[in-house]
Amino acid sequence: MIKYYSVNGALVPKETAALGVSDLAILRGYGLFDYFLVISGQPLFFEDYLDRFWSSAEQLQLEVPVSRKELARRIFEVIRANGELNAAIRLVLTGGYAADGYTPPGRANLLILEHALPTYPASKYDDGSTLMLYEYQRPLPTTKTINYVVGINLLPQMIAAGAEDLLFHFGGFITETTRANFFIVKENGTIVTAGEGILEGVTRKHALHIARQHYKVEERALALDELQTAKEAFITSTTKRVMPVVRVGGTIIGNGKPGEVSRRLFELLREEEDAYLMNKESMGV
Repeated sequence: MIKYYSVNGALVPKETAALGVSDLAILRGYGLFDYFLVISGQPLFFEDYLDRFWSSAEQLQLEVPVSRKELARRIFEVIRANGELNAAIRLVLTGGYAADGYTPPGRANLLILEHALPTYPASKYDDGSTLMLYEYQRPLPTTKTINYVVGINLLPQMIAAGAEDLLFHFGGFITETTRANFFIVKENGTIVTAGEGILEGVTRKHALHIARQHYKVEERALALDELQTAKEAFITSTTKRVMPVVRVGGTIIGNGKPGEVSRRLFELLREEEDAYLMNKESMGV
């Protein structure tokens, strides 16, 4: 059971963890976060997530108030305090307390929240998932901000459509989903994913590294009409890993069933995760 969070370095009971109401995250939605899994007590692909956290902070012109070493120490402190070997960690860096309600004060608030390990039903992988098309381009797409207004606002429509997520497109080109990166597999076996105007996911990075060893891969502008001839489609994210997509809006992808490429990449990604964790264990980390 998750009992503790970390607020600016103080380990506090989850029920009493709080921010002041003048924080820009509350007043203006100004802040960033990152999120990763903890498996057997070890943060998965830890260095990649810390890299992205610092990159997002730089793009939002917020200073992380501690060193990487100190942040790692605080993260492990939360993990040990809660005693959950398999869980998830959310790092949040807010805009800080603004005297005028608008101008960042130069001192951000840093939260470390632990959550139960997320899971998805086997049917999402055995039968595939559905996405709902929505024309939109996220502002600051390369930054992992806390702004999920569009996705949350459209949750009722998504649920009614039986959709796992929104698939954003803009100007005739597909970018990403609300919480994942999107890929298609062409008839010739080539894997295609958007190369810019997206958040470069850590799972995306590892999936691409694996895919290039077995398939031709293209990172480029992905046209909306390429869905019509795609053999397969899938999404990647921290929690979903590699999840097949069998329908986008009214378009059935391929034969309407999960394909071999997504299944193989899922298995190979799990092998890479295991290798990463074994290496950390052998190093005594």
